[in-house]
Amino acid sequence: MRHVLEELLTSGDPPDHIGLAYETWAPVGSNGKVLDEERAKWLGKLTDISIAADYSRFFERWKATFQDPQDRIFELTLASRLLVGCGNASATDIGLMVHHTWGVPVIPGSALKGLLAHYVDTVYGPKDPALPPWTQPEDERLRADYQGNVWRERRIQRGPGAIYRILFGAPDAEEDAVMREKGLDAGASAGLVMFHDALYVPGSIPDEKPYATDVLTVHQKAYYDTSGEHWPNDYDNPNPVAFLTVRPGVKMLLGLSGPPDWTELAERLLRDALAKWGVGGKTNVGYGRLVAPNQLGPAVCSSSAAPSVARSGPRHQRGERVSVARVEDPSGKGKVKFRADDGFHGHFAGEEPPVVGVGQNVEVWIANVSPQGYTLTLRPPKGKKR
Repeated sequence: MRHVLEELLTSGDPPDHIGLAYETWAPVGSNGKVLDEERAKWLGKLTDISIAADYSRFFERWKATFQDPQDRIFELTLASRLLVGCGNASATDIGLMVHHTWGVPVIPGSALKGLLAHYVDTVYGPKDPALPPWTQPEDERLRADYQGNVWRERRIQRGPGAIYRILFGAPDAEEDAVMREKGLDAGASAGLVMFHDALYVPGSIPDEKPYATDVLTVHQKAYYDTSGEHWPNDYDNPNPVAFLTVRPGVKMLLGLSGPPDWTELAERLLRDALAKWGVGGKTNVGYGRLVAPNQLGPAVCSSSAAPSVARSGPRHQRGERVSVARVEDPSGKGKVKFRADDGFHGHFAGEEPPVVGVGQNVEVWIANVSPQGYTLTLRPPKGKKR
């Protein structure tokens, strides 16, 4: 057996399982990383690996298990690249999660549930999440039903609202007794909706080759390697890092189980979250967007490896009042950034931004609109009251 493995390793040909080839069979050097001079050739061989012919039979058997009246399945298509599991150990420093047995693209159900829970809390929750539901303004009482857990440092201070609790479940919290006194549900409970892993739909990409290479270029490698001791500068050499992603155009089958009324709501919200926010890594640069096939733009009609996001320009207009959520800076520079409900980012220019935490919402006005996003302001247009 050892002799056979040695021959496979020295042959230069990767195994047919993309996960095994990418994580275990990489031609690493003494530092445990793929050598720069071998990386392009090696990744080219990996992107040429086709899905096993027997996978289609497994897929049909798996799909046939969703026969219960409480089951709901639907297909979505990648409008941009997908990168799930980028924090996994990898010889390229950027991991990729695939199906353990078949090596096909997969999105864990836990990732879909986590995405939707955050989306529901951020988009539909109250403007001031610190206020208990019974002290919320009258027009915010309904939004409190969509609110997630409220944390006090590392402890859960208050459990979620009614709709959030039904969809995702709830833990025990410090204010459970107060919630019960107010006639609200409290305490630990399981959610009614089960989120299944999403699997690759066979035949959705030419030649059954769903993987493509992408490049992440680090411009200040010395700064990151020394934890900030070496200051950023203009003379460091860029350090391109190539890695694998799932290419646009791949179709994924998603599954939900639970009471029909609640799985219908979960599907509608999940479609919205996947189209606007995306799932997995690098979503701030457009990765992980899944949409219905009829929503795809002309750039995602083939197996092209170029990333694209199927969405139009910013929806809001100059002078319009909108609610935006504070988000992490996509550039990683720590700047104060916000995201509108159409998925486009905004920033404040010439004035101090409002002091809110990441994930919290604030109402602002649109000062200017560009194809890339919005310039925001706290100053209402002339003729409009603050």
